[in-house]
Amino acid sequence: MDHNEAEAIVGDSRRRSGRRQVARRGAAVLAVLVGLGALLLGATPAWAHNALVTASPKKDATLTAAPGAVKLTFLATLKSDGTKLTVTGPDGGAAAGPVTVSGKAVSVPFTGTAGGAYTVAYEVLSKDGHLVKGSYRFSLAMAESAAPSPSPVTESAQVSPSASPAAASTAPVADTGSGDPWWPWVGGAAVAGLLVGGVINLVKKRREQA
Repeated sequence: MDHNEAEAIVGDSRRRSGRRQVARRGAAVLAVLVGLGALLLGATPAWAHNALVTASPKKDATLTAAPGAVKLTFLATLKSDGTKLTVTGPDGGAAAGPVTVSGKAVSVPFTGTAGGAYTVAYEVLSKDGHLVKGSYRFSLAMAESAAPSPSPVTESAQVSPSASPAAASTAPVADTGSGDPWWPWVGGAAVAGLLVGGVINLVKKRREQA
């Protein structure tokens, strides 16, 4: 074996060794990217857990007339079993009827009549098994009716006294539902981009070493 053949063999061995090192590094980078992707995708359900979106009446609202119902809307679809919604009046008594669950909303008819602070307490179970609890208050300030005013009575006709109650209305509450959360899709797209970029870089390095 002459000197040139020996150098060729050594060079070929070095090239193969370099390729193996690049392959090992590329595999390590790919493993890290895959692990990161699994971590992000595994955290997605936690991001998508249920939460209260809107409430009617609103928290800390002061109403001048009794609402027809108390309605809460959540981020996820609710299960009828395990979902509770109560309203407690200023005297400590119940001020709500039976619970109705419809999709992402739960409601009860409001039965309170006295003015004062009312406490809304909820405990809802979503389809994914996530339990959400909470409470808030709103106040009812009932408007007083005007006292009847006497009318003069004449021999030809009598005018009956009348009373005109003060008009009262409840401030409307926008009750809008919420779609599926968008951030899990953004996280998935970012992970996919990292994986593709890692594979492309690995292929380029192998070609450069060849």
